[in-house]
Amino acid sequence: MRVLICDDMFPAMIEVVNRMLPEDDIHVCRQAEVAAEASWAEVLIPAMARINSEIINSAPDLLLIQQFGVGLEGVDIPAATARGIPVANVPGHQAPIHAECTAEGGVFLMMACARLFKTAQKRLAQGEWGRPRGEALINLTALIIGLGAVGRALARRLVALGMNVMATDAIPDTSLAEEMGLSRIAGPDSLGEMLPFADFVISSVTLMPQTRGMLNHSVFKRMKSTAYVINISRGPIVDEGDLLSAVNNGTIAGAGLDVLIEEPPKKDHPLLNHDRVVITPHTAGVTKQSFDALGRAVADNIERLREGKTLKNVVNLGENNHGIG
Repeated sequence: MRVLICDDMFPAMIEVVNRMLPEDDIHVCRQAEVAAEASWAEVLIPAMARINSEIINSAPDLLLIQQFGVGLEGVDIPAATARGIPVANVPGHQAPIHAECTAEGGVFLMMACARLFKTAQKRLAQGEWGRPRGEALINLTALIIGLGAVGRALARRLVALGMNVMATDAIPDTSLAEEMGLSRIAGPDSLGEMLPFADFVISSVTLMPQTRGMLNHSVFKRMKSTAYVINISRGPIVDEGDLLSAVNNGTIAGAGLDVLIEEPPKKDHPLLNHDRVVITPHTAGVTKQSFDALGRAVADNIERLREGKTLKNVVNLGENNHGIG
C-alpha cells in the first residue's frame, strides 16, 4: 500500500513504520508538503500534521487515516466521514506501554524542576560542586489534570515516590482514590480549590475546545509561588504568554514542558532557554518500547485494511469500517 507519513519530526516513527511494513511503499514529507503529496497516498499517518478537508478531498485513492498514537485533534474527521474514509488511532489500552513511557517522561520533568537541573548544569560548567540545593518529591503534593491512561500511569509512579497525589477528571471515579492511593479525585469544577495545595500541577488531559488554554493566568495566580507547571499532554493546553509572565513575575516557580504550541519552536522562543523552564522536545513518550508497540498497532490496522478485515479503533464510521477486500 502507498503510505504517506505526513511529518518528519519523529525519525523513530519513520524507522518503526518502515520496519513493520517492509512490503509497503512508505513515503515521508514535511508538514508543509502534505497538501502537495497527499494525492499519492492510500494511507495517511498524520503524526503532528494537520489533515484538513482540502487534503482529504485531494486524495482520490485515500482509504485510511491512521494516527501513530492517540491524538486526532489535527484531523478534519467530518470531512473524512463525508467521504467514508475511516479515521483510526492507537488508544492507550491497545499500547499501554506508551502511556507508561509518557508518564515516566513526566516524572523526569518534575525531578528536573525540583532538583534545579538547569542551574545545576551551569554550576557544573563553572566547576562548582555541591550546589544548588534542590528538593525531593517525597511528601510534596501533585495535582494531575486528566486521569486517562497517562494520568493513571503517572499517579502510580508519584504515589510510589511518596507524594500526596490529587487529580481531576472529566468524569471522576472516586473509587479510584482508594484503589490508587490518591488523596482526592474531583471533577474539573474543583480545580480552582485544589490548586493552592499543589506543588506540581501536571497536565495529562486531552486537547479539546474546553481544555485549550486552560492553564492560564487564572490558574497560575491560584498556585503556590513555589509550585511548577508540568505539561506532558499537548502544547495548546498552556497559554504560553501567561506562563512566561507567571514565571518571570514569580507567580510560580517554573515549568517542565514536553510540548509547545509550535513544534519545533523558533530559536528565540522565550521559554526555550529560560532558566526556570525545562523543555524536552516532545520525547516523553518517544522510547523504543512505546514506539515498537505503536508501530505494531499501526501495521496491524494497515494489514487489516489490505485484507478487508474490520479495522480497529475507528472513531468515525461505527461498524462500517472494513478494509478494501
